[in-house]
Amino acid sequence: MIGKYYNWLSWFQRATSWFGQGGGYQSLTVHRLLTSSDPAVAGADVIHERILTTVLGTEGPRVVDAGCGLGGTIFYLHRRLGGQYDGLTLSPAQRAHAEREARRRDAAAACRFHLRAYDDDLRVIVPEGADLVVAIESLAHAMDPAGSIANLAGALRPGGRLVVVDDVPDDDLVESDGDFAGFRSGWRCPAIARHGTILAALADANLAVQRDEDLTPLVSRRDPLEIERLIASNRRWRSWAGWTGAGELIDSLYGGLMLERLYQRGLMHYRLIAARRTGASG
Repeated sequence: MIGKYYNWLSWFQRATSWFGQGGGYQSLTVHRLLTSSDPAVAGADVIHERILTTVLGTEGPRVVDAGCGLGGTIFYLHRRLGGQYDGLTLSPAQRAHAEREARRRDAAAACRFHLRAYDDDLRVIVPEGADLVVAIESLAHAMDPAGSIANLAGALRPGGRLVVVDDVPDDDLVESDGDFAGFRSGWRCPAIARHGTILAALADANLAVQRDEDLTPLVSRRDPLEIERLIASNRRWRSWAGWTGAGELIDSLYGGLMLERLYQRGLMHYRLIAARRTGASG
């Protein structure tokens, strides 16, 4: 289901990129574009620059991207750090695009992509462990976020780091909230984790939090009236599309609009949490 969802999303982003849109498609990212105070850093790379600071001093790292999308994060880190990279996606379309780009960059030997869930045993891919595992806007799709964090942590070698970047509900946001329900349904987020759940899961996995940053101020926000106009238009298109692939795509866009509403209401936060596997130097 998630693989099909991201196949449709990739097709849509590619189509809209022909008209100068498409979110981060041109930068090979499917995560949120943030406001950058540095004109030399693109919106898609604000997160990447912060991830770089968590692995300073690590030469040629072994990295796993859990939910790699089109490979943008992997290519950015590889260009800056070198090393070996494995990206995980459930979307054949995303994997094929990322592999083509790796060949174009002459980086296929170092940047590999797998049609694989991040809940699978990752020791098959990194038998000696990873220095860094990143999960950018991917754990929101987990059926059991705490279990997924435990599995990702198990792929780390001593001293390795896990970086989670995701939309995190405010403690005051109730499960029955209509906007929250619309977001979870449209974006296929059955059990999105609260902040406390993530921290507890990291502690249970013997990871020590080194950075816990609220990036919400960097999230761009549209005018509320524009959002409401888009919601009304989206629902009209949805009634026309029926239960087709186009309908799934329209539902995804609706989920994004509901997420924007939640940010407008101050009930959602965009967080970066970096934690290190304890018990060793590094």
